[in-house]
Amino acid sequence: MPTYTNNNRNSNGTSNLMHLLDEKDYQVLQMIRPRDLEKVFGRGEDVDIPEKGYTDPEWYWTSSDGNVWGIGWRWGRTRLRGRGATQNGNSFFFDQPSPEKAADFVRFINESLEGK
Repeated sequence: MPTYTNNNRNSNGTSNLMHLLDEKDYQVLQMIRPRDLEKVFGRGEDVDIPEKGYTDPEWYWTSSDGNVWGIGWRWGRTRLRGRGATQNGNSFFFDQPSPEKAADFVRFINESLEGK
């Protein structure tokens, strides 16, 4: 499993990646609330765009393979966010997020929240 570094200022270019999750990981994410992440990872990035449904903070991590992963909320529902790795500031992704990588990230979050 890759390692993850918390970086809440790394949200540019991220999008909804819920389609990468299987049913189990989808259910795990739906149970997470902002207060849970704040207890373990500290304060998230404040987001206040109520007209688009974004009113809760978001948290982001960069994985050791260069992908960016995050958890945010839209209209009160938990969402997996992220983007592929880029190389040398190039805006093209050379390593796309995959279902397997998404599952690794959800496992990291779940284990972190459980204190493992």
